[in-house]
Amino acid sequence: MDAAFRPPAHAWDWFARQRLLWREARRRLATGGHASAARFRAADTRADVVALLRAEYPRDATVRSVVADVVAELTFLGRTDVPFERLGVHAPPRGMRWWWTTLTGERLDRDGAPAAPDTSARQLTLDEVHEGLGG
Repeated sequence: MDAAFRPPAHAWDWFARQRLLWREARRRLATGGHASAARFRAADTRADVVALLRAEYPRDATVRSVVADVVAELTFLGRTDVPFERLGVHAPPRGMRWWWTTLTGERLDRDGAPAAPDTSARQLTLDEVHEGLGG
């Protein structure tokens, strides 16, 4: 993941509302031996932890890795190897959809279903035209 990459505000807002996620990310980062571990040990409120995660995420590969691991493990139960629809999540929040797309590369539409392939540029066959698919 590119170091200059930043999750949008709605992705962080969703993450911040998931107490289990931000607490686990903080725990893992506070016990690590990397440069920002002491700052994560000192942060204990949701506001402090999320602000620190947002600040460190674009510049610290360890923070990016831990956040990705926590989201994958706790939100998606480690099932990032299957299509989103197999998770059984109905009406997923926009922030959750953003993290899924970022972790897996699977594009989702607004409802959380896989995005339909774009067929607008495809030449229809004569049979498809007769069946009414072209109009």
